[in-house]
Amino acid sequence: MRPGLFLAGVFLATAAFAQNQPKIAPTPAPLQRSTSVSKQFVIYYNDGTVRSRLARKTEDLKQEWLRRLRLKDEWRAPIIVQIVSTRLPDAPRLRTSVHESDGGEMKVQIDVFDPSSLKGPEFDLEVYRALALEYAYRKTPPKAGKPVTQPPAWLLEGLHEDSATRDEGIPSGLFEMLVRSGPPPRLEAFLKIRPESLDATSRAVYRAQAMALLRALLALPGGPGHLADYLAGLPGVNPADAGKLLQKFPALAAQPGNLSKMWTLSLADASASDRSKPFGMAETQRQLALLLDFSTPEDPKKPEAGNVTGPEALQALARSGPGRYILKQKTEDLLRLELRAHPIMRPIAEEYRIIAAELTVKPGRNLEKRIRKNMELQQAVVQRAGAIEDYLNWFEASQLTTPSREFDVTLGAPGTFEPFKRNDAISRQLDDLESRGW
Repeated sequence: MRPGLFLAGVFLATAAFAQNQPKIAPTPAPLQRSTSVSKQFVIYYNDGTVRSRLARKTEDLKQEWLRRLRLKDEWRAPIIVQIVSTRLPDAPRLRTSVHESDGGEMKVQIDVFDPSSLKGPEFDLEVYRALALEYAYRKTPPKAGKPVTQPPAWLLEGLHEDSATRDEGIPSGLFEMLVRSGPPPRLEAFLKIRPESLDATSRAVYRAQAMALLRALLALPGGPGHLADYLAGLPGVNPADAGKLLQKFPALAAQPGNLSKMWTLSLADASASDRSKPFGMAETQRQLALLLDFSTPEDPKKPEAGNVTGPEALQALARSGPGRYILKQKTEDLLRLELRAHPIMRPIAEEYRIIAAELTVKPGRNLEKRIRKNMELQQAVVQRAGAIEDYLNWFEASQLTTPSREFDVTLGAPGTFEPFKRNDAISRQLDDLESRGW
């Protein structure tokens, strides 16, 4: 009996000890990943469809980067794109950082804290930022704890604007306004602007100026190579130093004033593009529907309303966490559409832009009546435009292309009807002059 009792006591003691030990959480499953075609971008996320789409998108942006700067694909450091499921209250929507890896090498990482930012230009700007950092620190990887020099904001914004204008067309009204307003700003002041602190309209103007500056520099003799040299020497240099930028371009080092002339000509050339034609009625409606095609979670002030879609979601979107950033981008997109919209739809797009701008500044404002009134006006304009188009189509289709011959008996057949001739003095004088060949 003693050996049995001893073994039972040992078992009970072991069970009690195991019960008092803290439970170890199971190891989370590793995130799945996808690699882009060039192998430089590695995307971590559990959704395979999103990973595949991001792999294609990053490669497209990379090809644009290589094309504009005329670089070869000789990357050395990978760029990690990680979509984070949890977000701290003070965390940004996107963050790009440089890390030291094994063997003194480096890697560039883009952390996406808000997946909704993948649909806007913010992600494109961060990809350009990551490509610029990888190129700038390719020969001298940064050490852990050392500050990293960020690429100039005008370059990133200019690259994005240059790519967007090729796909969407150039908003001629914006560029014409810039040309009429006078010469571009001084380079020293322009390089110190922080675009993230600007409102939507000011940022659209800044992007237009940045794109014109980029095109002016690339148009110089050896411009792409000189700009690439400037980026390669960026570590340790203040991006706001205009002298360092001009030193890399021999054509401007001797005569810096030529840059202002080329900058202005670049703006004028952009405003004269054939792609600045305004949208028609149908295309304006389609573009506006795409801009306002989004849904938001429940409004904290009106939980009984449920999910809201379309323009009515603007208020709920403003009161959500990332709403201010999304509305700011919507304001920029609506400004672009307003510049090219059909004249009948332009006031409607303008009203949506003003509403989005006001909600960006004061998310708690109640603009429900204005939104619904603008929606009703939009619906009425669309219906009236459709009715007018239907009537014009009917009128054109109902016109006869050949004479009906129904009145030939009354008027006489063609060629037999004699028109009435006047016999007064003035008519005889005119007939006499006509017979003489006058």
